[in-house]
This record gives sequence, structure tokens and C-alpha cells, in this order.
Amino acid sequence: MGLRNRNIRLRTFFTRYLLTLFAGFVLIVLLGIGLLFVALKTSFIISVGDVEASIERQKAAIASAETVSAELIPKTCEYAVVSKNGEFLSGSMPASEAAAAWDVVRSGRTVSGSLLYTGLNVDCYFPIERPNGFCIVQYSSMSQFSSKLLREHLPVPEVLLFWIILAAFLFEIILLSRLYGRKISHKLIPLQNATEKIREKDLAFEIQYSGIEEIDAAMQSLDSMKTELRLSLERQWKMEQMKKTQISALAHDLKTPLTVVRGNAEMLCDTKQTEEQKECTRYIMKNADQMEQYVQMLIDISKAETGYSIQQKDVNIRTFLDDLYAQINAIASVKQLKTEFDEKNLPDTISIDASLMQRAIINIVSNAVDYSPEQGAILFSVSGEDNKLRFTVTDSGKGFSPEDLRNATNQFYQGDFSRSSKLHYGMGLFIADSIVKQHGGTLAIANFSTTGGGMVTIDIKVGI
Repeated sequence: MGLRNRNIRLRTFFTRYLLTLFAGFVLIVLLGIGLLFVALKTSFIISVGDVEASIERQKAAIASAETVSAELIPKTCEYAVVSKNGEFLSGSMPASEAAAAWDVVRSGRTVSGSLLYTGLNVDCYFPIERPNGFCIVQYSSMSQFSSKLLREHLPVPEVLLFWIILAAFLFEIILLSRLYGRKISHKLIPLQNATEKIREKDLAFEIQYSGIEEIDAAMQSLDSMKTELRLSLERQWKMEQMKKTQISALAHDLKTPLTVVRGNAEMLCDTKQTEEQKECTRYIMKNADQMEQYVQMLIDISKAETGYSIQQKDVNIRTFLDDLYAQINAIASVKQLKTEFDEKNLPDTISIDASLMQRAIINIVSNAVDYSPEQGAILFSVSGEDNKLRFTVTDSGKGFSPEDLRNATNQFYQGDFSRSSKLHYGMGLFIADSIVKQHGGTLAIANFSTTGGGMVTIDIKVGI
């Protein structure tokens, strides 16, 4: 599948982000300047030029007035009346500021200090000569709010506008970053979904493309990998099935020569033999038995993997349990283990393959016997509850390790060799689990909270 025609590159995606960010910044600046312009036009803000024009208009009145009052001074200005030798006479400025203003005016300057060193907002002075001295009008080099309350509590309009633009720009960065972050995250969803599907070995899915050229190139690679992996797994599965079939056929074929070997060995036992010949015959019989066990194990593995032929029918629970108890007692007696049986709420019948279910339970009991110390105890309980029949086997051993709890039902698993039966080779619980699952039940492994021994539970549905 080729890439879609409307794909874009990652650099194009991020270029769009930067251009949008820049356009937003320009828009914020233009809006700020526009608001400042409107505020100046409506006299909400008074510019320096307007202040200077007001002073010029009031200059003659201030120069000729007998007494200079605040009414003659523009509202955003301060003033000081000084004598010809700089002595402070009156005004809204403190005497110290009036003296500093007089020094600036006397030196021929109109501002207090240099803009370079004192910052943007500096004091400007407008001296007006009077008959007996001067009236020095002080005003700011920056625009001012016409409202006294705003002048006292807010920075000058230009500084306030700068902070507003900066805050709006930061907000724009956060907003656009979240927006474009979500977009890129959305573009990455197909890639995440594909890797998750492959991780779960679910290869029957269609690749979805994101519209980003680099991401879609990775998606194409994943698509190719998915196809190759699926073909590889199919080949591997077919080979495994073929091997299982061959092993199963071989195991069945081995039965014939083994039967011949055993039959001839048994015939030799009935003939007159020397002691040496009898020893050789017993050796043949012993190893033939062991080979039959190995062959049976191969057959069991094949059946457990491919599924047993379940012949379910209604079985009398009492008869089933009596036969089972007899086998459990026989197995436990080998290590002189005490057996305890507990029954509760048993149904009259249960639909199972009695032979296979007994085998599954005996496999579990055999493990429990192997794990229990000499003269220990095996507890077997069976109870009916919520349309289920529960079998529980508890041993008096040291319990399952965390690794055992995770892997005990896996084929050939032998976590603790000191607790593993040499006859089962890690197949006991695997076979039991396979049989239980084919009955629609579940097998759970845990440690008994009271004694710490291993506990295996089988739940089988008994109907409604």
C-alpha cells in the first residue's frame, strides 16, 4: 500500500506551528496597539504630547496668575513655585523634589537624568517664568491614565501593555502547544495501535496511516514486518503441527516393537535359564517398562496439546469419589502420608469424562505426595457451590514459589527439582490443566494460607 497523496512532512507540521505562533504574536501586538490607540482617542489615556499641549495652553495663565493653584495645572502633572534663587514657595511637589527640579532646570535640561540610565519612565520639567520666580511643571515621559486611581495602582500604559502582550503571548504558546501536541499525539495513534497489536501477536489488522510522511514510512515498515511475521508464524505453526503429528505417529509405532520385545522377554522368563540369563531377561523387562512409560508420555503430550477425546456423560458422584479416594490412599501410603477427605453440598451426578478427570486429579495428588514430607498430610476436599463442583488438593510441603505460581501449568516446567517427580517431567499439571479446560473448567494454583503448603483447585460446572 503506498503512502497517501496528502501526506505532509514533520518539518512542515512544525513550520505550521511556528508560523501560527508568529501570526498569533503579531495579532496580539496589533490588538494591543489598537487598544492603546482607542484609549488615547477616548482620552482614557493621556499621551505626553497632550500633556505638553495642555501645559502650553496654560502657560500664559500660570505666568500671570497672582497665585499658582492646582486648578491651573494639568491633572497628570505636579508643580512647584520657586523664587528666582530657587527657594521653594508653594506647590504639590515636596520641597526636596522641588529642589531637585530647580537643579535640573537651572542646568538647562528638561529631564531628570538620562533615559539610558534611568529607564523609560523619567520625570520631565516645563519651567514657566513668573514675575517673582518660576513655576516648574513636572510630568512623566510616558503616557498616563486619566483616572487618578489607575495612575496610583497600575504601571504606566506602555509598561502595562507590554506585560499584557507578554502574558497573552505566553498563553498563546501554551494553547498552541497543547493543540499541536494533541494533533501529533493523534497522528501517532495508528503507530501505537500497530505496535500494540504486534506485541499481542494479533496480526490480523489493517494498517492505518497518519498523514505524516515520516510516521507513515514507519507504518509501512511495520506493515511489511507484520506480513513477514505472520508468514513466519504460520510456517512455524505448520512445522510444529507436523512435528506433533510425526511424534504422535512415532510414539504409536514404537508400541509395536516394544510389545514384541516385552512378549519375547516374558516367553524367556518361562524357559529354563541360568542366573545370568535371568538377570539379562529382568533387565530387558525393566527397560521395556521404562520405554513404555516414555512412549506413553509422548502420547500424553500429543493429546494434551491437540486435545483429548472427551466422552462426557452423567457420572454418579458417590461412585466417582469412592474410586478416587481408593487411588489417593494408595498413592499416599507410599510415603505414609495421612489423608483427609472433606465433602460439602455434593450433587447427585456430574457430567464428565470420569477416566480423564480422575487422571487429572491423580496427577495433582501425585505432585502433592511428592512435595509433602514423610508422614505429612494430604487434604482433599470437594464441594458444590454456585452451579460448580470444586476439587481442592492441599499438601503439607513448603508451597509454590512465585515462579512456580506463574509457570507450574506450563509444559515441561520443573521449577524446584527437589519437589519434582521424576516420573512426570513437568507434565503432571500441564496434562491436568488441559483436561480441566476441555471440560470447560479452571485450574488454579496457590499456597494454603494456614499451613503454607501448595494448594491446587479445580472448578467444574455442574449445570443449572
